[in-house]
Amino acid sequence: ILYINSPGGNVSDGYGLIDAILTSKTPVYTVNQAMCASMGFLIYIAGQKRYCMPHAEFLMHDGSSFGWDSTAKLKDRIDFETGQLEQMTKHYIISHTKIDEATYDIKYRVEWYFLPKEAKEIGVIDYIVGEDCDIDEII
Repeated sequence: ILYINSPGGNVSDGYGLIDAILTSKTPVYTVNQAMCASMGFLIYIAGQKRYCMPHAEFLMHDGSSFGWDSTAKLKDRIDFETGQLEQMTKHYIISHTKIDEATYDIKYRVEWYFLPKEAKEIGVIDYIVGEDCDIDEII
């Protein structure tokens, strides 16, 4: 059971953790204790079963970026992030939730915050603790 309360973080590090969760021979269940935002959201949806607390919140967005280097190298990084990395993330989110491609395309470039009820409707969570299951299931 992986308890998450995260405003996000580094994309490369996050995908390393996602790969560890997805390839684990032991099922990994994720629990949103309070907030799963940005990369925290992507890590959360890797769980085979996904739980959240009744007042937890979520954020899906296109992430943050910063750049330093020559303009040519910075352009290469931007091209990578807005090309391959963005497509990989889109496929990952669509394949691990009920978010369809049209909704994803509309919501991806905004700060899409949502609470447990909406998260359940769009297939982000399986269980709201205290409503769909007892706390004993995740402790």
